[in-house]
Amino acid sequence: MNIAYFKDMDSLYVEISPESPSHSWEAHAGIVLNLSEDGRVVGIEIEKASQATNLDILKIGGFPGQVEVIDTNTSGTTH
Repeated sequence: MNIAYFKDMDSLYVEISPESPSHSWEAHAGIVLNLSEDGRVVGIEIEKASQATNLDILKIGGFPGQVEVIDTNTSGTTH
């Protein structure tokens, strides 16, 4: 499972499975479910994420595997 925030698009994506979705369904305005061929949810996209959620309190933890934080900010600051 991967969680990524794309600042330039203001989009938060939760990848549940690494497979490519066969189709998408907008469950609610700005909430898109990506589905596999057999209807399983493989990803969730939240559009305009900074308006829909409070990204300042995004906490990642409690996963059974390793948590890797990737900061592509070139200014050297972290969030």
